[in-house]
Amino acid sequence: MIRTVAVAGFVLAQWASAVQAAPPGPHDPDWPCQQIKVPEMSVAAVWSGPPIELARIAWADDPAVAELVSQVTPRRMPVERAQTLIADYAEHVGGQKRPALLKLLAGVFATLSNERGSIMVGLDRFGSRQKELAADIRADNEKLRALQTNPQSDPGDVQKLTQHVTWEAELFQDRRQALSYACDAPGKVEQRLFALARIIQHELE
Repeated sequence: MIRTVAVAGFVLAQWASAVQAAPPGPHDPDWPCQQIKVPEMSVAAVWSGPPIELARIAWADDPAVAELVSQVTPRRMPVERAQTLIADYAEHVGGQKRPALLKLLAGVFATLSNERGSIMVGLDRFGSRQKELAADIRADNEKLRALQTNPQSDPGDVQKLTQHVTWEAELFQDRRQALSYACDAPGKVEQRLFALARIIQHELE
């Protein structure tokens, strides 16, 4: 039982350490990652080609562009294959290459921005749940300490709460281990967007 209290305390200490080690920037109590939270991507961060007003481009109304966007944006698609598809499309549109490729860029940016946004919402939700679980562990840990120091406590109650605190601590740790991979996901989407934008810009040159 003493070990259970120690484990729960260790889990909470790790959580506090991770929060304190977060990089400087606007504070978001639900953000669970070490990376600085950047809520939205900017086209200027990935595009240095011709000026583009994304909001004015109805890329989804072009079936060919919409199809190509659906092919090249998934991360399972090798970048080399995406590059070939974009080059083939650029050759196919001929004299309309500039407006066609800017339309493609708009579709790629919108699609990957939406994907990244969904990931960010999920991470915020994850962080909120993890924070709530940490608070539950802290409260249950205090209850367990009180039971263990009370000679009139029912051993059955002590055992039941011990098992519960152990389960909470294990769940917290399992989630924390999965978090490292999840926190890398926004950056992977950004890398994908940057790579595709570079390919499209190269075809315009």
